[in-house]
Amino acid sequence: MKVYAEHTKIESFLNKQTLENIEIISNKYQANYIISGQYKSTDFNPNLKGVIIPYTGHNGIDLAAMRDKDLELYVTPTRSKYVSEKAVTLTLALLGKTINYHENLKHGNWANRNSKKRVPWISLQNLTVGLFGYGRIGSHIHTLLTGFGCEIYTIDRNHKYPKDLKLVKNLTNLIQVSDIIIISVPLNKNTEGIFDHNRLSRMNLKYLVNVGRGKIVDEKSLYEALKNNNLGGYASDVWYNYPKNKEKTYPSDYPIYEFDNVVLSNHSGGFTRSTNQEVNQDLIKQLRDINEGKKPNLLNVHEII
Repeated sequence: MKVYAEHTKIESFLNKQTLENIEIISNKYQANYIISGQYKSTDFNPNLKGVIIPYTGHNGIDLAAMRDKDLELYVTPTRSKYVSEKAVTLTLALLGKTINYHENLKHGNWANRNSKKRVPWISLQNLTVGLFGYGRIGSHIHTLLTGFGCEIYTIDRNHKYPKDLKLVKNLTNLIQVSDIIIISVPLNKNTEGIFDHNRLSRMNLKYLVNVGRGKIVDEKSLYEALKNNNLGGYASDVWYNYPKNKEKTYPSDYPIYEFDNVVLSNHSGGFTRSTNQEVNQDLIKQLRDINEGKKPNLLNVHEII
């Protein structure tokens, strides 16, 4: 089995391993499997059988091109649990006014601690959380939130769900029942901009946390909802603008970062001190399993969108 790894660090790691009947090659057009977060029709070769994503999300994959050639698509699930933890961390920081308190106290401002105008924070305990997305990340978030006594809702996609998960029919219903919505769906033609002016205007001081992709929330509508005090707050690990190298880059064309009720994270949800090592070990196991005819973490490209 011939394998091409797009990322040079993954290629270097795999070349140092003992992988029986698995050859790491430098030409992707000779590969049976490509390890990459990107795939387009021009990457195809007659020997190709599938793509293995070493990251979180498949928005860089041309699913139509994969369906056309009946290719297999695999994921490495390690990062999902850490993205889930980041989602909960952002939620707690947002509700707890952690950044706001911190920035004020740096300048000796105690947020009116000794007056009747003292600024309180909001407890997550017993609030209602809507999970917009209930895949690997959403299910991990559900587990992490269990100890807070939250009511957890998601949209019914006719899957098997835990008994303590409550179901609604659509996003409109999810917004209605939730104090907080956490986004973890993939970016695609159906989800891009789905949190638009219409939906954000219905959130009425509710909170929105995003670990899916930035463009799931319409950029201009988000800014206006924050500016007009319609949203209670926004926390996100995913954005609209990214640096190509090391240049200074603001995450949005709008000054979203100026609001006190916003928490920004630099798309680091899946990047912990140990993640890369864990992903590398996952890749070794996955390659060996595939070589033996097993198909762990195989996505159905004909069902996902």
